[in-house]
Amino acid sequence: MNLFIFNNLNNDDVVTSLLKFKSDGDEDAYYQAARKLISFSKHRLTDGNIIDEYILRLMLEQDNLPNPETIRDFLRQDIKTVYDNLLCIDWDKLCISQDLVPISSIISTPIETGLHGYARSLESMMNSKSREALMGAILAHAEVFGTGSSSAFAALKWEGKSLKGIYNTDPITFDDLCGLEYQKRILIANTESFMCGKPANDVLLTGSSGTGKSSCVKASLNMFKDRGLRLIELKKSDLDDLPLVFRSINNQILKYIIFIDDLSFEPDDMSYKLLKVALDGQAETRGGNVLIYATSNRRNLIKETWADREGGMNDEIHRSEALSERKSLAARFGINLSFLTPTQKEYLNIVSDMLRREDIQMDENIRSKALTWQIQYNGFSGRTAAQFVSNFLSEQ
Repeated sequence: MNLFIFNNLNNDDVVTSLLKFKSDGDEDAYYQAARKLISFSKHRLTDGNIIDEYILRLMLEQDNLPNPETIRDFLRQDIKTVYDNLLCIDWDKLCISQDLVPISSIISTPIETGLHGYARSLESMMNSKSREALMGAILAHAEVFGTGSSSAFAALKWEGKSLKGIYNTDPITFDDLCGLEYQKRILIANTESFMCGKPANDVLLTGSSGTGKSSCVKASLNMFKDRGLRLIELKKSDLDDLPLVFRSINNQILKYIIFIDDLSFEPDDMSYKLLKVALDGQAETRGGNVLIYATSNRRNLIKETWADREGGMNDEIHRSEALSERKSLAARFGINLSFLTPTQKEYLNIVSDMLRREDIQMDENIRSKALTWQIQYNGFSGRTAAQFVSNFLSEQ
């Protein structure tokens, strides 16, 4: 096929096999396409025509795709070619004519990517009855979601030097988080400003394990994902790849939070300088559509030893300068939010709120069990409260 924008289709095994099956009736090509479509079915977003979904996603989820709005004439020509050669073909009829199993018999349950609107947009394209309708649906889709591999998922992770979509994301919302009113208000306001194109800050969330730091970041994603927010999970060990991550998210329609969970550095770990450069806005190709949110159990991020404080005769001159540089990393985040360990009263209030959502009122018996639970397990925290409530409900 002669294509301007979507020439990646000509290099795809499924597409080339389908075209060969259509033109030559080649059964080997049919089997090759069917096997790969069966594998693809585990990642379907709709329950519509599997060939149509595969082709449309191949078109729209390729990276470095130009803005379709700026190349309408080329887009129109490509859509004509793809529509005539692939999308308007009765593949089942071709299969039956050769006594082969119809490809439409591949049935699977659509997966959850956290973006219901994306799946509905795909269905709109798949239901287009003409080239003109398809072009309109593609332009509307690109205006809302942009294009590229990061557009189809609410959350992604950096893995193997590339972005991988995360299925079945955590559905937690701010309403699910009790006792964090100040932290929630600050984080929502900052993310809202970011989504509106106004100045916004990178955020460092610090505090003990289980106090709700990561949950607040995930709740931010769920509040704003339908407005174009995406979350990219990055491990501390991948900080070397930050410039590559920035180059990978070239979708100007969407906004991205790079999320680094449980961030901390040992004294001899110099990778903190890479993050420092990114926070200073000097990292390669970091655009105005990217923020960094990180969580840590350490307020200063870099472990400090008594040796660092005491120094020695030979390093007294440079010791204070080195300590100052390390401590300045946390200050590079525009917002620092502290998450304190709940008191006993706050812990019990969290348990009570969670139970109330299940139409269960706290009584003295439940109170006693909740206190016993935190002694036996992880102490006072929101996570401990959630674990107790989950166990309590399982026993009812």
